[in-house]
Amino acid sequence: MTQLNRGLLLHYPIWAKIILMVASAIMLLLVISRAAWGEETGKAYLLVIDKLSIYDIDPQVTPHISKLVDEGGVGLASSRTLRGKNTLDTSLTIGAGNLGRVYGNGIMAFNRDEYLEDRGQTAGHLYRNLTGIDPGSAACLLVNLPEISTHMAEESVNTLPGAMGEVLRNHGYTVCVLGNGDTGTSQLRAAAVIGMDARGQIPLGDIGPNTVHSLIDSYLSLETNYGYLLQQVENFHSAADLFVIDLADLSRLETADTAFPDQAMAEKKRRLQMIDYFVGEIAARVNPDRDLLMIVSPSPNREQTKLKNTFTPVIIWGKGYTTGGLTSAATQRSLVVANTDIAPTVLDYFGLSDDTGTMIGRPIRVEPSDQSMLAEAQELSTKTSMVNRLRVPLIKGYVLFQIIAILLAMVALFWVPEVAKHIKLAIIALVVVPLIYLFLTILPLSADWMYIVMAIILTITVTLLLKKMAGGNAYGAFYISVILTVIALNIDLMTGSNLIHYSILGYDPMAGARYYGIGNEYMGILLGSSIALAGSFYQRYPQRGWLILIAFLFVFQAVVIASPQVGANSDGMLTAPAAFLVTLLLLGEFRIRPQTVLLVMAGVILVAVGFTVYDMSRPVELQSHIGRAAHQVLSGGWEEAWTIISRKLGMNIKLIRSTIWSWVFMVMLLVLALLVYRPLGAMKQLRKDKPYIVKAFGGIITGALVGLVINDSGIVAASTTSIYLVVPLLLLILYYELNRSAVTADGNERQGGNDDS
Repeated sequence: MTQLNRGLLLHYPIWAKIILMVASAIMLLLVISRAAWGEETGKAYLLVIDKLSIYDIDPQVTPHISKLVDEGGVGLASSRTLRGKNTLDTSLTIGAGNLGRVYGNGIMAFNRDEYLEDRGQTAGHLYRNLTGIDPGSAACLLVNLPEISTHMAEESVNTLPGAMGEVLRNHGYTVCVLGNGDTGTSQLRAAAVIGMDARGQIPLGDIGPNTVHSLIDSYLSLETNYGYLLQQVENFHSAADLFVIDLADLSRLETADTAFPDQAMAEKKRRLQMIDYFVGEIAARVNPDRDLLMIVSPSPNREQTKLKNTFTPVIIWGKGYTTGGLTSAATQRSLVVANTDIAPTVLDYFGLSDDTGTMIGRPIRVEPSDQSMLAEAQELSTKTSMVNRLRVPLIKGYVLFQIIAILLAMVALFWVPEVAKHIKLAIIALVVVPLIYLFLTILPLSADWMYIVMAIILTITVTLLLKKMAGGNAYGAFYISVILTVIALNIDLMTGSNLIHYSILGYDPMAGARYYGIGNEYMGILLGSSIALAGSFYQRYPQRGWLILIAFLFVFQAVVIASPQVGANSDGMLTAPAAFLVTLLLLGEFRIRPQTVLLVMAGVILVAVGFTVYDMSRPVELQSHIGRAAHQVLSGGWEEAWTIISRKLGMNIKLIRSTIWSWVFMVMLLVLALLVYRPLGAMKQLRKDKPYIVKAFGGIITGALVGLVINDSGIVAASTTSIYLVVPLLLLILYYELNRSAVTADGNERQGGNDDS
């Protein structure tokens, strides 16, 4: 305080002196707290290394990245978008925290003052002319924002391009984007849509030609100018809160001229070493107690894509992240996150949440471990890609097998009864395959073709074993198989779905549609096998007291299928109660009246609401997609509800047109229609001899139809459910026809006429 100010203060009354002293103290506390708050948040660095694979991380080639993995969290991200797994769509999805895609012009992002030869004006002028928005002092602009936003509005999503940047801007945080993926013949400014706000603006940075340069000792036309990028990081360090830095040399290699393999490998190694050097330089500037460093790869490289391995690595090092595997509430899987989780993670670091209400991702957390999880992540990636490669031949083979077996059974029924005895094993095998596929990939085989051969061997072996266990009774073998299927699926679901995670009939976490729970294929299988089991059991023990036990079984199965902590199947939450209630009514021989139908519908709705309310009441990090969807509907109203419904309908229609499951479902429908009338009297006899089995068919039909209508993969669920209708129906009718053909002209039965009962 100067002499003059001190002198003036002496002339103030005591109350004024006190006020001035308190005011000064408050101002000092505000300054200190502001400084402390700034120290607390620090800086965030998002290094975008497109086409980086989890297998590229090696202590010998990438020592700095490997060090980050050893000291921080590592995980695998899905690369799901509204279209493909390319750099443009995945980058837009990352920045939005929701599914997105680009359109005709891709990503037209430039520095504001960059002159566009083909447009005859600067990017700033073109942006203003296209959007009507003043670019102000923004350093970089997405000039084709209107194209992307207009087309995105027509999609069945509520995605907001640039949502992450928008939230940061609204809360006073500044984003800086550096670097590009230009190749000399084309421009690739994908990182711009990660860091931009909803207006397509980036406050600080440089994505123009200065960020790349050309060297004669490489066959790339352009390469990243790492020295320039480091210089710009220093220049913008005090002004920026989040740096998004595009290190695109691996992406450039994918579009470069073809080189001999040795040259290509040497060039890739060199590029990895240069990228790793840059990562080391950034890490040296990071205080892990205050700052955050993330490494993400938007899209998989060409080599891994050919192997059906579309996981991309995510590494997080710094404040709040210790050594371990990454996960999130969106995936609920160790070492697996969604690409839509990246934006919420950045916001969470700054103490923010998505106030746009459009992000579907959740902040990424680390599951602490005593050692690096790199080897585990690589193993998970390898195993998941192996399952993906097997899924096409084994599922197509299974569906083709179903069609052939069913058609041969029809040939035996209508034209060649001598084939009936031989086709029964194939019919039984149809329900054995889902059980085999549940366990198949736990076998430690070294090649894909071995799993295919083993699947065939195991199916034949188990089918013959079941037939032997049933004393040669084909329907008995079916009965044993459904018991084993129900038991195996329930045990697996109650212990974490470890078998379903890697099953051929499971789901693909790389695709990003589902990460946990039962999935649609096994939901249909569990639904159909449970009802078939109940019908067969009640046929053998038709005392009404057993209906209570069956009811308990159905309640348990509905809970397993729908529970957010177990099956987490939102569509099964409606399908299972409807199918089970109808089955109980039919087995109990209750009269089906209009009020009965209303009661069934009310019961289904009550169950669905109960599970939804329960899931919504749990902490956000524990909620499944059921609770999150309900929150979206409550906050967005009928518009949000219609968005979800439209997306599900669109997916269902797309699958009906494209999936091979549609073929087998149509064959099943045709067979069911024929068996109602032919062979003459067979269905009538079946209803008389096996009334409760036939009544159970009504429950299976209900489950198939409800699943078909409300499920986003309805055709798949309907097809797998219907297996447990078609198989027993064919076995029983084949039995009747075999017995009928075995009757001689004098009315005596030939030996073997009582093969089934």
